[in-house]
Amino acid sequence: MGFSHGYGEVPDEAYAIEAIRKAYEYGCRFFDTAESYGMQMFYPGHNEQLVGKAIEPFREEVVLATKFHIRPNEFGKHRSLYDAIREHLKASLENLRTDYLDLYYLHRVNEDVPVEEVAKVMGQLIEEGIIRGWDYLR
Repeated sequence: MGFSHGYGEVPDEAYAIEAIRKAYEYGCRFFDTAESYGMQMFYPGHNEQLVGKAIEPFREEVVLATKFHIRPNEFGKHRSLYDAIREHLKASLENLRTDYLDLYYLHRVNEDVPVEEVAKVMGQLIEEGIIRGWDYLR
C-alpha cells in the first residue's frame, strides 16, 4: 500500500518494483494488495498494477492476495452478486497480470450484503479455479 499512498512520500514506480523484487529475493513469498490501494493519490488498481509488474517473473512461486469491496447498489434486480464480484475480480486479475488468486478478501464487510451470499459466490469462484481461498476483513 505504501507504494501507492499512506506512508509518506510515494516512491517512483521503478523503485517500488525493485523493492518488491528485493523482498522476494530475501525470502518474501506472500504479497498482499487491494483494488482500492492507490485511489487516494492515483486511481483504483494502482497498487495492484505495481505488484503485478513486480511479481510477474516469479508469480507461480508466491502467494498472492488482493481485496475488494462490494456495495449493495452493485447488484440486485438486474445484476447478480456473482456478476458484481466477478467484475471486481476480473479487473484485479488484469491489474495483477495473473489468471488466479491464492487469496481473495472481502474488504470491509458491508452489513447490507450478507456474508453467506458472498460465501456462495466465493465457493463458485474456488470451484472455477479462479481463486484458491477467501476470507473477509471487518
